[in-house]
Amino acid sequence: MCNILKLQYVNGNKLVEEVDHHLAAIPRFPAIKIFSNGLQSIARLIANEYRSLMKVIIFVIDNLYDENNNEVDNFVNNDDFTKLYEYWNEMYVLSRYEEFSESDLEKFNAQMFVKAFKFVSPSNLKLLKLHSWVYHIIDSIRSYGTINGYTTETYESLHKYFVKIPYRIRCRTSTFTN
Repeated sequence: MCNILKLQYVNGNKLVEEVDHHLAAIPRFPAIKIFSNGLQSIARLIANEYRSLMKVIIFVIDNLYDENNNEVDNFVNNDDFTKLYEYWNEMYVLSRYEEFSESDLEKFNAQMFVKAFKFVSPSNLKLLKLHSWVYHIIDSIRSYGTINGYTTETYESLHKYFVKIPYRIRCRTSTFTN
């Protein structure tokens, strides 16, 4: 998010500072984590903090900036940026459903996300989970049912059972005692 804000204006750091100011101004509520230090440590947020950020980010970025006065390439207007986060939050909620209707599956589309963030990503959004979401998830849900929160737990458990455990067993049997 910080990268996309920096790209919106020539002096994009002011937008990030404005977001930090908006985050710090949020009143305290029991279920919401306050980001009094802003987004400077966004890379170190844990999942619970990301969920807290998702609860407030739409209000933080709404009307954050106006138009493309500086002729910035790949400009994303503020309304679209706000709608993107609204859409992202809806996608997150949908991904946790136990059952899907056909209208839910129509909403479950990642193309808006890809269009808005592709130019910011160093890898052009060539990410395994995103690829799976864009090209395989909807058909997979139709064929097999729920995706159980769409997490990486499946990949992690496969790695654990087929790589880590055999490695540990092999290392125990091949160690030498002095």
